[in-house]
Amino acid sequence: MSRKRGFALAETQLASFDRSTTARCHVQRPDRYRLLEALPADARRITRGGGVSFVGASFAHDSVVQEMGAFDRLLEFDPEQGRLTVEAGARIGDVTRFALSRGWMLPVVPGHPRASIGGCIAADVHGKNPARDGTFRQHVEGIELFDAQAGWVQLGPNQDADHFAACFAGFGIPGLMVRARLRLVPAAQAYSLRSIAVANLVEAAEVLRSHANAPLLYGWHDGRAGRFGRGAIRFGLEAKDGTTGKHRTYPDLPETIAPWPITAWNRIGIAAMNRWVRHRQFVAGQVPTAAALFPLNEARRYFAGFGKHGMNEAQWLLPHASYAEFVAALEAEVRRLRPRISLIASKLFEGKPTGFSFDGSGIALAIQMPQPRQREQAAFIESLTELAIIHGGRPNLIKDSSLQAATLPRCFADFDNARNALRRFDPAHVQESAMTRRLGL
Repeated sequence: MSRKRGFALAETQLASFDRSTTARCHVQRPDRYRLLEALPADARRITRGGGVSFVGASFAHDSVVQEMGAFDRLLEFDPEQGRLTVEAGARIGDVTRFALSRGWMLPVVPGHPRASIGGCIAADVHGKNPARDGTFRQHVEGIELFDAQAGWVQLGPNQDADHFAACFAGFGIPGLMVRARLRLVPAAQAYSLRSIAVANLVEAAEVLRSHANAPLLYGWHDGRAGRFGRGAIRFGLEAKDGTTGKHRTYPDLPETIAPWPITAWNRIGIAAMNRWVRHRQFVAGQVPTAAALFPLNEARRYFAGFGKHGMNEAQWLLPHASYAEFVAALEAEVRRLRPRISLIASKLFEGKPTGFSFDGSGIALAIQMPQPRQREQAAFIESLTELAIIHGGRPNLIKDSSLQAATLPRCFADFDNARNALRRFDPAHVQESAMTRRLGL
């Protein structure tokens, strides 16, 4: 451990959630605002919140990692208007439970309850029905951040609006977020969950569109050749009486999950898992709102089953006009290459793409695969990426660790403008992570 100018650095091994990226890093764990200021202005750094990003978005081997875990307070709450000011290190699961206990909720929450509020802003995450609720940016009214050059800065839609906008899907580049003011909505006490069976991904898109106003809306699908796209669309409506009966409560998914010694998701394991998930998806009933918002809490063994070689999640948003053609081409590649796909998830989007945000109008498919560095798996990931680009797909940068810098200009027509809009607030590249460097941001 070394000490310099009032801050301490601990050397720590950090890894991404998908286990694709690891690095030995110098970590600062400040617990006072003055310690955020103590780092030399020209020191390369990156902010780390919950540390649960699939990719290496919160660390790099030569950047000081500023862990925000101590900045997790809920600072101010207006119970009449549903406004909540929190520190950026607060976990989304904790914020959700606080709000629900007072009759309010955030309509957009990511799958992992330990994601920080700052991380949700930096990734501009989506929730259980982005077509209805948009992305996280729609529910943030203000941000306070620390800029290494400019110092403390207050941002909002009407206060340094360009800097405010750059924070969403800015991946930490525009500065270290410290506080945020959130706009809540009245909460449902429980959701009544139902499922509709679908035979393929094209039928899934039709069902998603027909249920666009449901508060909860997403699909699960088999990725195996011969069964490709078969699954269910899960939708949830606000329960009228709020009762849930007996419902098992799961602890929050941990930041890191110890991998099993072997990869469970071989062809036999994937077949067994799909049968189990298919059974679970067709269990109807009323569930507490918190459980409905964080279904990943039940998935600890699923993620452990990827083993030490980890996983890859490629998530692409395909325009409605080219979606069916993309699905046909993708299914042909699955038949040809026979990859091991553990899961495909589908969601409906009806937003407007901005910068590097994962938003737009179309159908999003998240395709999860074990052992992504194996030759056969890597070949399919490469083919998937090419097919998605050809059909006008937009990638989720915070999910897919296989993407490289050379690929991004083909995915984002305004790539140079979007990158410049971020680096305008960090021209010296002080804020850098393994992810932003890999993608050339």
